[in-house]
Amino acid sequence: MKERPPIERERQPSFAVRRVFACVLLVSLGLLPVRAVETVDNTELRLGFTSSVFVGVNENDARAAMKIWTQAILKEHGILIPSDPRVLTGTEAIASAVQNKKIDAITMTAEEYWTLGREWMATNVILGVSDGVATENYLLLVHRDSGIARINDLRGHSIVFFQNPRASLAPLWFENLLLKAGLGQTAQFCSRTIQGVKLSQTVLPVFFRQFDACVVTRRGFQVMSELNPQVGQQLKILASSPSMVPVAFLFRADYSDPAKDRIIKEIQGVHSTIAGQQVLTLFQCESLKVLSVAALDSSLELLATHARLMEALNKPGSAGTEKSLTLGKTDK
Repeated sequence: MKERPPIERERQPSFAVRRVFACVLLVSLGLLPVRAVETVDNTELRLGFTSSVFVGVNENDARAAMKIWTQAILKEHGILIPSDPRVLTGTEAIASAVQNKKIDAITMTAEEYWTLGREWMATNVILGVSDGVATENYLLLVHRDSGIARINDLRGHSIVFFQNPRASLAPLWFENLLLKAGLGQTAQFCSRTIQGVKLSQTVLPVFFRQFDACVVTRRGFQVMSELNPQVGQQLKILASSPSMVPVAFLFRADYSDPAKDRIIKEIQGVHSTIAGQQVLTLFQCESLKVLSVAALDSSLELLATHARLMEALNKPGSAGTEKSLTLGKTDK
């Protein structure tokens, strides 16, 4: 019997912009609980965002969204936030902005944090929490009828990676699996690698046997399986990752404004307002939580392991000398 195409809920045309609004609203502290708050005079919070956290969103839309929300923050909460927060591309730009105190807080990926080093940022991080946890798990999925039983069987096959900030560590996790097994790098091991901007563009090509494997978040696979149980029935998990934090909001290490403690306290009450709940749901989070930077340890270990494996691979006499797969790059 021919498989019936899975049904995916249609999103409104403005979803991309709404998602940017949500992201900015959350990580820029704009959703402080709507209640009387003390205005702190002469307080300015200069925000930064790395371009990596806006994957799949037009940067002009991102800037427009940030301007709208930060102006609202300025008006309602008495904290001076520049109307045009910085969008930084590349770790050199991030390091320069932090070192020269052009920004006070920034949202970045775990890979960017690892590249910069711990000394730049404060000892606490602010993370989105869902199902009681602030981490993501990645799944390597294949079709049950593909005949693929282990990762070695993927040699010469095609793979799709979910292109999303929450999945930013997935390509490196997959490549670590290959390198540990002595199978080389993704670009040489797989015949073709692409990135799916949407969840459906990542999972459905494997469901319909157009691609051989995909890597998505566990939550993403659960969502697709709920939308159509056939997806969960026909796709199987070949490997799963440890729990990791892919994206974090951090203050600059030497940022010591008197308003900092109040801001951090208010963040954890975001979910107590109706507006906050709506945006948290849109952004697939239930709450925001302040945790020790140790929450990033598993992510940093993944990145350090990848660096060690690549160093060993590129030593004279090793099996290969190609550079590592660039996160976010599509190989065709």
